[in-house]
Amino acid sequence: MILNSVFWAMPVVNALVWIFMNHFPDYLTSEMLPYCARIPLPASARLMGFAAVMIPTGVAMTGAFYLMRLFKLYEQGEIFKLNNVHCYKKLSRVLIWWFIAGILCRSLLTTALTLHHPPGQRMISFGLTSTDLTTLLVGLILMVIAWVMEEGRKLQEDQDLTV
Repeated sequence: MILNSVFWAMPVVNALVWIFMNHFPDYLTSEMLPYCARIPLPASARLMGFAAVMIPTGVAMTGAFYLMRLFKLYEQGEIFKLNNVHCYKKLSRVLIWWFIAGILCRSLLTTALTLHHPPGQRMISFGLTSTDLTTLLVGLILMVIAWVMEEGRKLQEDQDLTV
């Protein structure tokens, strides 16, 4: 139920943040926005910012969906079954996509928030953070775990069929 609530809250919270972005205190906006953004932001910049942030949010929502599916399988007593392996594979892919989406989002966000600036003051940025690398590493580790679970499931299936 918690994941289901989080799933539906993510886009709503993002929308509310971007709607009320110009009303937040400076210390909060300086933490949330790239250094090049200037408050107040026009509606078009806030809309483009929301669209950029929804890319990793959409990936996170997909991850929450697969986590819900995985926990439902656990609730049904399925542990080393094919459906679990599929969930782990999909979650590993979600983390790898989240790595890509984070980089893309920051680049698009910088562009969206400076597009209304005069020529010569518009920016695009590209960056890689330690959080991005951690996400990629966890995604690759989860991919290995899915592979090990698949091999274990095959061994268990062979053993179950042996008389």
